[in-house]
Amino acid sequence: MALMARKVKGCMAVRKEVAASGSPIEAWQRWEARHPAKAREAWALASQQWELSKEAGVEMVTFHDVRYPPMLANIPDAPPVLYSRGRWPPKEAWGRALSVVGTRTCTGQGAAWAVQAGQEWTEAGGWLVSGLARGIDGRAHHGALRGVQGGQQVAVLPCSMDRVHPHMHASLAEDIVGKGGLLVTEQPLGAQVERWMFASRNRILTGLSPTIVVIQSPARGGSMISARCAFEQNRALYTLWNRELNGPSWSGNRSLVADDMAQPAADIDDLWRHMGAESEGRVAGTRCNAVAGLPKGCQAVWSQLHAKRAKTWHALQQSLYLPEMELKRQLFTLESQGWIRRLPGRAYLRR
Repeated sequence: MALMARKVKGCMAVRKEVAASGSPIEAWQRWEARHPAKAREAWALASQQWELSKEAGVEMVTFHDVRYPPMLANIPDAPPVLYSRGRWPPKEAWGRALSVVGTRTCTGQGAAWAVQAGQEWTEAGGWLVSGLARGIDGRAHHGALRGVQGGQQVAVLPCSMDRVHPHMHASLAEDIVGKGGLLVTEQPLGAQVERWMFASRNRILTGLSPTIVVIQSPARGGSMISARCAFEQNRALYTLWNRELNGPSWSGNRSLVADDMAQPAADIDDLWRHMGAESEGRVAGTRCNAVAGLPKGCQAVWSQLHAKRAKTWHALQQSLYLPEMELKRQLFTLESQGWIRRLPGRAYLRR
């Protein structure tokens, strides 16, 4: 907490310091020796946050805590400290988490799909993750509460626990905790709500789950930021899209499909079919590690891919420095001939 209480140090900087020093304590002591006056200020602020959290019944889960979500720990800018209220899911439950995101100004169809996704996913034994915002997020949380497993959900707040935003969902937050769910945020108690916190929250929202679905989104907004986070984090990304969904309020969904970032699903039932087929493919799919018969001129891309760890288009571009058309050619050839498998989010695995 003291490391994060410094005004000029962000999550990535703190993680690098801790990795270089070997432990948070050693990282703090090294910094304190160089900046004694600033260290006293940071320590005083961290102590105040600690006391406020204890009084409010808010738990602090650090990066080294066994409860810290394993998938979130693997993103580069994972928050070193999470503040929480409620019941933490068992570690194995994070593999069955689904993050539902979407616009605050959703249509009736978008709202209905969000409710259906929240209720049916939790009733099937999964955990819902969403952001407690107006619109799609709120409807997904309400949908989960309707089901018999309503407590299997996580609300990721952009703000501190004592400043639930939007205020209209303060009672919804209490209902989630009351049912056995979890509220989580990276902001300490007393932090003022600022605009940047909403975009910052999105990387946590997608980082908690292996799969993300964009229910409804215009061309710009927080849900598109979440989609980009999911893509960069190598998550399975879906979006609801069919030819009947017209107008600006669905333009984000359309662009995610057009840009090959997300796999389309016509509705929630179709989403479950796609996710089920993908899961079966991961279990039953054959792996081919031999290079005999490898298509000519595809060795560069093949050498960068693995059978268990998917690699994204963006990562391949960075590691190979191939012209875009050549990268596309090799990927298309390998996929069409059955050497590799494409996952949602333009990620690829060897078969």
